[in-house]
Amino acid sequence: MIALLCNIVVMSTDPEVVALLRAYLDAVGLSEGVQSRIWKAAMLTLAQIRVLRRLARGPRALGELAVELGISPTSMTRLIDRLEERGLVERRRDDPDRRRVVAALRPAGRDLVAAVPLLDGTPIWAAAENLAPDDRRRITAALQDFVGAVREADPEAAAAVVATR
Repeated sequence: MIALLCNIVVMSTDPEVVALLRAYLDAVGLSEGVQSRIWKAAMLTLAQIRVLRRLARGPRALGELAVELGISPTSMTRLIDRLEERGLVERRRDDPDRRRVVAALRPAGRDLVAAVPLLDGTPIWAAAENLAPDDRRRITAALQDFVGAVREADPEAAAAVVATR
């Protein structure tokens, strides 16, 4: 069976795999509009968002960030410059290796990144509140199982996930 999912062709002989992937993409799609409005209100680009989300896990060397995000060191420097001008990140020299420049979130950057996953006041939040407690627990467990399976299948990609707890 071939299923078309978000302009991506997925080859699978198992209709349950296709159903799971469709449900996942539907769930992701529900939050994209809300998160996009939040980021636009914060006047951030997608590249800046990606940097902030990576830095939410802790300070990172600019070179490492550039490699992880697949951008040039020059582009990374410009991104950090803009985020630093807005008071969202700070740049400092690494203590063990003074040649290495590290970026870290400032409190305003942490607050901005933390605000996005909460989705407070959105239809997504309302729907979660309206579910029966047993349904919330069941769905939570299923999503955690799926995230765990993805992390096990691709630890490197899973490292990009920002914990919201």
